Amino acid sequence: MLKSLISNSRRRQFFNLLVFYAAYLWFRSFSSSVLSPHFLQSGVSLEQMVFGSAIAYIIPVLILLFSKIVSNLIWWRWAIGLAYLAIILVIKVVDISQYYLYSLLLGSNTALFFVPYNIAHFKLTPGHRTGFSSGILFSVYPVIALIAPLTAGLLAEFDYIYIWILSAFFFGVSFYLVKFQVQIKFNLDLKRDFNYLKPTRLIVLLQGVWETLIFGIIPIYTLYFLTTPLAYGSYLSYLALMGVLANLFLGKLSDKLKDRLKFLYPVTISMALITLVFPLSLNRLILWLIFTGIIQLLTPLFWNFSTAWFVDKQPDHVRSMPARELILNVGRVIGLFLTWLNFSFQSPPVLIFYFLGAVMLLYPLVLVYNTRNAARS
Repeated sequence: MLKSLISNSRRRQFFNLLVFYAAYLWFRSFSSSVLSPHFLQSGVSLEQMVFGSAIAYIIPVLILLFSKIVSNLIWWRWAIGLAYLAIILVIKVVDISQYYLYSLLLGSNTALFFVPYNIAHFKLTPGHRTGFSSGILFSVYPVIALIAPLTAGLLAEFDYIYIWILSAFFFGVSFYLVKFQVQIKFNLDLKRDFNYLKPTRLIVLLQGVWETLIFGIIPIYTLYFLTTPLAYGSYLSYLALMGVLANLFLGKLSDKLKDRLKFLYPVTISMALITLVFPLSLNRLILWLIFTGIIQLLTPLFWNFSTAWFVDKQPDHVRSMPARELILNVGRVIGLFLTWLNFSFQSPPVLIFYFLGAVMLLYPLVLVYNTRNAARS
């Protein structure tokens, strides 16, 4: 598979990068995937979890705004170290400030890890293989998430001490693998990068706002139904099962058709409609399992096609990826703060689903407008 994707000179670098990526995702998934029941048992409310998720995405925005130089090896070591420090911090939660600090430390990884990783990943990908490479990128985590949360949930059912001990080992492995990566270093100029991203800025913002559903609402609202580590971990593994094979297959197919929009239109419209009917599932576990399963099937496809389309439109990764990550996180902050505000007059919050559904309906409309505008110019 890798032979068809990259040349011989790049194969070793790309393989090393994927091994490192998988090790990092395993560390992150195993160490934190089933902590939500731990927080709930420690007295952290669902409303406080939503607020913690909102402030977590402020940190990557600040990192990108005030950083002048990006060095992937340094940023990756900071990302992994801060993620492990966050885990240590919540071994025993006695005050809500610990949870908020945990959220801030973990949130830093969104910028520190993924900005240089995305640049490195697509830098090693030939232009004609963007869709397939994007499929690989977004299939690694679901494969890991099939096993890691279930394993962590099973161990935590006996005692969370197994999570703390094994997290230390997985931290060490991922931290060690940084040394095998090729260094990428560049100056960060967000004003220049924002101008470069002008054709896709609104699209990226809409995606970030809608991703509130994936990164905030679904993981937290699930605690209305499932509160034990094993049940919660099993649920996360169920979600991961949905999109692995379809992601790789359709990513390869989209490379042949050279038209990401043929996939993005039906996927985004379907995601919008499912989001709008989510309130029907808030008191019914079976419907919650069905709706979140459908979303989890569609979302990897959406990420695959939208990222491949974005890379096609903005091929200078050093300029596009930092600004893209900044805009995504601004959107996530907006969505999560609105979710938190919705908690003030509804429990569980319902209006946020209608808002996010409307946001995703705008996505294909903006795509149509941008495509026609580009054709005229």
